[in-house]
Amino acid sequence: MNKFRSILTACICCSLSVYAGMSNSIEYSHVNIVGSAVAGGWDYNATPMTKISHGVFSWTGNLKAGEPFKFMNSTDGWNKHIVATTHDELLNEDEIHPLDFYANRQLPDNLDKKFRVSKTGKYQLIVDLMSMSVCLKKAPAEMKYPDKYYVTGSAIDNEVVELDKILNFEFKKSISCKPGNIILMDTPVRGENTRYYVPMFEDVDVTFGRGYTSTLNVTTDENSRGWSVSVSGDYTLYVSCSRHNYQARRFVPRGTLYLVGGCCELAWGWDSGNCRFYPNPENSEELIWSGELRIGWKGNTEPEKFKILTAPNWTDETYHPYIANTKAEGTNQIRTTDGEDSKWCITRDGFYKITVNTKLETITTEYISSRSESSDNAFAGVSSIEDDVEISFCNNRIELLSAPEPVDVIVSGISGCRISYKEKITKGIIADQLEKGIYIVSVTGETIDRSYKIMI
Repeated sequence: MNKFRSILTACICCSLSVYAGMSNSIEYSHVNIVGSAVAGGWDYNATPMTKISHGVFSWTGNLKAGEPFKFMNSTDGWNKHIVATTHDELLNEDEIHPLDFYANRQLPDNLDKKFRVSKTGKYQLIVDLMSMSVCLKKAPAEMKYPDKYYVTGSAIDNEVVELDKILNFEFKKSISCKPGNIILMDTPVRGENTRYYVPMFEDVDVTFGRGYTSTLNVTTDENSRGWSVSVSGDYTLYVSCSRHNYQARRFVPRGTLYLVGGCCELAWGWDSGNCRFYPNPENSEELIWSGELRIGWKGNTEPEKFKILTAPNWTDETYHPYIANTKAEGTNQIRTTDGEDSKWCITRDGFYKITVNTKLETITTEYISSRSESSDNAFAGVSSIEDDVEISFCNNRIELLSAPEPVDVIVSGISGCRISYKEKITKGIIADQLEKGIYIVSVTGETIDRSYKIMI
């Protein structure tokens, strides 16, 4: 018995060493088709499926009769196999078949079971990893997509709202909804020629999760329900111009964002408060960052560019311009959906204020002053407001050194939010332990009424 345990332990250790670092878990982000039944054959990356929901994938294409195919689920080669439950399992239209999953680089033949179809033709395959099932359908007819989309439904009191087209990238609109349903259509008024664009599955609710993505189906049925809304709130709707899929998200104010790029103090790092946005206390939809940007501040990796992260990692949602190398100054639309890793560009060094509206998905970049103009004030230690009022601003502190009469002093952030207020003083500390940024100091008295911009 002890000898058997020793052999078993040795086998386990050997297996662990072979598969060290390899995840054995199913992945819900991607599925590929492989097999001689598809044009891509056994090329692992040739035939990817399209993700239409969490763990649900669709593919439309030609399948050859009698030839085998299966599905792969790993990013590191032939490791994760999604297969049939019987050998040479025949898929017929509209049948739902169960799937098996194995994580094994050398899957034995008795487990490596394939699917087949009886007739060569164009089909649609739906793989659902949540229920571990596959369904074969007749390929849908080619759809013609409209130049304009309109949204209606009981969730917006059956009003009709046109979606804004953002360049040739996507249609987008933020709308306020109550419980009910929302429907996409291609005319501003319902009529005999109206086509309705509906989700692939019935009873889809867009309220929960990080957002629902669906391939659009088309119908002329005016009684189509569309998508359900369970909770009142603001929702943003998206329709891709190229992929023709639909997405809806319920707006939830964000606590912070992270500025990264070659023109930022931390470059592509996020491990400091210097790159964080902070909420605008006067508008819950907005987050604000203020500080210095320099071209090539930290080397030559995209030295004039920046983008925005929603979390301190590279995998969560990121904010980009629709067109690469868009000039940062001014107000621009933000792309939060799929696309290239595009960035905004600055054209001059200096101090900036960046305001992001996370509901409307806009970014406003304001140039405040040049570095040379601000550095005289930011690091002088003591500066004079006229000749009769002296203020010190150093060591993250703002202090009134002297005033000829009692004054009220207000310190505000660049966004306008009040940080500190002192009433009827002639000297004293006004604000302490300030973070780096641009501040406005307002001094008022009987004969004094002045404001001063400083940089900490």
